[in-house]
Amino acid sequence: MAITNIYGARNLRAVNMLVGGVNAFYVFKTNVDASEVSELGQVPAETLVGGTQPVFVGTGKNGRPRPARLKKKKEGITSLCSTSSIATAIASRRWQIVKRQVYQGKIAQKSAAFGTPIAGGEAAKGSMLVVVTTSGLNWAWRMPAQQFNKISTAEATALGITIPNTDLEFRSLLVRADLPRPGRAFRSLSTTDGTLRIETFIGDSATLPAGWSGTSEARKFSID
Repeated sequence: MAITNIYGARNLRAVNMLVGGVNAFYVFKTNVDASEVSELGQVPAETLVGGTQPVFVGTGKNGRPRPARLKKKKEGITSLCSTSSIATAIASRRWQIVKRQVYQGKIAQKSAAFGTPIAGGEAAKGSMLVVVTTSGLNWAWRMPAQQFNKISTAEATALGITIPNTDLEFRSLLVRADLPRPGRAFRSLSTTDGTLRIETFIGDSATLPAGWSGTSEARKFSID
């Protein structure tokens, strides 16, 4: 009989998964008793604070990537599983996969590079999925066309912003992750209609070009 208390406190745990070839840990909350999921490779999240392994939080539901979810056949318990533990858990015949690992798939981009504007001029619509590296992971977000068209190739390079175009590049992305979260920077742009503020996320190793100023520091995983 299961010993998990569905009304019990939810604890922070983590499972590992490969993200673009990087062994990272996904942190989540659960009230499943640790003794019932020991075969899934879950570890207490606090053991990762201050360590060298990349950690990410909050890509559930529509975000990417997401770890595999397994079900314990006899007890009916479901929980997340480390990539390194899936094969062993399945081989034990006590677990079965109910949701496989999910990564960001390749999508059509409106431009292949900064410096190649999205069509439409000042009326350009849509957005680009772009990426910066923070805390050892490739953090992605949607940059609006109006902003994309106002950042030069040289500025994007200095700020650490790149455009994913290949299957492997898309697979390595963190999309809609709460943590880590990159720093931000901005510059003012004078136009015939006034002054625009162009603000964007930047990579951890960014070098701010002339005219750009930082507005916030990168946020990393911690337990307060």
